[in-house]
Amino acid sequence: MSDHEKSFIETKIFNFDRDEIQKICEDFFTLYTDTFDEIKKQVGDMCELKKIHTREVADNSIRIAGDMGLSDYDTDIAWIIGELHDFARFGQAAVTNSLDDSDEYQHAQQGVRLLFDCGLIEDIIHDYDKMCDEDKIVIKKAIYYHSDYQLPDDLTERERMFCKIIREADQLDIFRVIAETDWGVTYGCSPGELLKTDISAPIEEAFYNRRMAEYSKRVTPADFHMAHVAICFGLESESARKRAVQQGYIMKMLDIEFSDPDVQKRFLKMKKQVEDFLNIY
Repeated sequence: MSDHEKSFIETKIFNFDRDEIQKICEDFFTLYTDTFDEIKKQVGDMCELKKIHTREVADNSIRIAGDMGLSDYDTDIAWIIGELHDFARFGQAAVTNSLDDSDEYQHAQQGVRLLFDCGLIEDIIHDYDKMCDEDKIVIKKAIYYHSDYQLPDDLTERERMFCKIIREADQLDIFRVIAETDWGVTYGCSPGELLKTDISAPIEEAFYNRRMAEYSKRVTPADFHMAHVAICFGLESESARKRAVQQGYIMKMLDIEFSDPDVQKRFLKMKKQVEDFLNIY
């Protein structure tokens, strides 16, 4: 048991109330979703999508923490990070009419500004001021870096652990979102339109190197979809890879056929990389 856990048990002044935290968060989210009329229905749909995503990622975080054998306290930390990781997505949808990050709006960094710089975290977590500074920093960094292409080298062991948990929890649910959501919402085009486009070389190369694709290299609608598929290469733990297969969403994402025979041939080679990586047979 770590020193910070012992101090909380000894003083009995700190606890996490998941129901209270989730209720407060959803009240914040509702401030955005209740303002949309039919003209902005697509924005409302994006916010509803993110409400469900937030709940699923928080639940995934609990499962991953359980697979790791973490304490109840650390499992709560993982859950809180999952609950707050996309806090700024709702404002992003309202301001930009999109869920795609840009140079002007990076949702992870904006979430940290809202929660920590503006102090909203204190309205969400009861007795936040009684948390140890170490875990305040853990939550802040995990949210800040959860969508980065790679983690910085200067994280502590504890910071890196929680960063990896939220990244895998988020990645697992992205597969569900893409598999279950109308591509008009996620990609701004129909499946037929997307499957007529090409896959750019940098995205294709990511599959052969079995690494996540850099979002900044996406050009075509097909790039956006295949970059989401390549997220699987960021699943470092065996339990997360097994869960991805069990969910079945990534196979659904790969159950497509491109119009151009050459693109389809290249796609099948990329698909094989995923199947081999996840041991899908």
